[in-house]
Amino acid sequence: MTISRIIPRFLLMVLLGLFSLGSQAENAAKFGDYVIHHTALPTNILLPNVAKAYGIKRSKNRGMLNIVVQHKGKGTTAKVTGTGSNLNAQLKHFQFREIKEKNSDVTYYIATFRITNKEVINFKINVKPSGSDKTFTVKFRKEFYTR
Repeated sequence: MTISRIIPRFLLMVLLGLFSLGSQAENAAKFGDYVIHHTALPTNILLPNVAKAYGIKRSKNRGMLNIVVQHKGKGTTAKVTGTGSNLNAQLKHFQFREIKEKNSDVTYYIATFRITNKEVINFKINVKPSGSDKTFTVKFRKEFYTR
């Protein structure tokens, strides 16, 4: 199996695996026929070759936000914007990069940001799927541990 096949499968496994680990039962929000999957994690848990392939800096002090949008069970593209604020009211503006999975309909929207130990971030992510005139807002909270 080539590295180009291993990396996307690994990202999908990370995404799906993390859905079952968080404090929420499922890291997804439903809006009619649309499902928006979201996960936030420290980048140091990524395998080095995965991080390198996607240009993600691995660090215990860097977080990564991953958004995947589905319409009727199939991946779709979208315009994704968002912010996060911690308990000190410090605002983080996320710059999302679109990563299209080869030979698949899955598109990832990835943003990275600085984190500190025990930092709680309240995320507010706006998603406007391609072909839709609606923008959906997903809100969730995540506490990061860096030690």
